[in-house]
This record gives sequence, structure tokens and C-alpha cells, in this order.
Amino acid sequence: MLRLLLTFAFCLILSSISSAEYVNFQPCDDSVDTCTIHQVNVDPCPEAKVNAACHIRRRHRFTMSFDFTPHFDADTLDASLGWAKSENVELPLLTMDREACAYTNCPVRSGVKQTYTNNMPADARFPLSPYTIRWALKDPVSGKRCCFTIDIKVVR
Repeated sequence: MLRLLLTFAFCLILSSISSAEYVNFQPCDDSVDTCTIHQVNVDPCPEAKVNAACHIRRRHRFTMSFDFTPHFDADTLDASLGWAKSENVELPLLTMDREACAYTNCPVRSGVKQTYTNNMPADARFPLSPYTIRWALKDPVSGKRCCFTIDIKVVR
């Protein structure tokens, strides 16, 4: 019985690891982005295996996780996620929890690598379409931030 339980647990761990994928990302190109993004993970995203945009299903949850090293100190961080229509135009996702410290350790310290992880729903109101989305964690005092973009495709 114990052997069966251990085998089941091992298979469960392997399936959770295999469904999470590292995705291609682009760091934001601006003067207030003072952070190193090491890797970005979206779960589920089997499309990442072929370097394609992650298919995010409406009315389903997905997990976004990324490792980052800020090059600034901050007591708190504000999170934002939006459709990056251009470098200067962004339509924000209004339903996202903006309190980044609920999803990563605060305060953040310059040079200390850490992880942000958020499990969130894909709203049923999202139009079915491809998007470039911009994630940012921003110090509300200095305006310095950690920022990157990824490509997704909202599907049924």
C-alpha cells in the first residue's frame, strides 16, 4: 500500500512539473526598469515547448511565476498586468490583485533574488485574441520597477 501511495505521489509531482513551462519573455525597455528577470513560468502552457504563445483559457485559472532580482530597495511593491498595445499604451487588467507583497516577500532588497507567483483566473470577458501582456512590480515611492512582456492567446 505504501509503495502504491509513493508511486502515485511521484507521478503527481512529475505531472505538475511537466505542465509548467518556462516561456519566452522580453524585458521592458525603459529607464525605470531596474531589475533582472531570470525566468518566467506559465502553468499550464504546453505551447512553450515550441516557443509559441501560451493559450490561456477563459474561465480557467493559470499560474504566472517569475524569478527576479531588483536593483533597488522597496518596502512594498504594486503589481500590474495589462495588454501592451504599444510601448507607451497599456490597457490594464482591472481584476488583478495589485498588492504584490501577497505573492512575493517584502520588503525587497537590492541584489536579492526572489520569486513572484500568482494563481489567477482568466476572465470570461476577455476577447478571444492574441495579446502581448506586460507584467510589472513597481516601488510606489521611487517608481522603479521590474517589468517584462510575454505573448499569450486567449482561447475557449
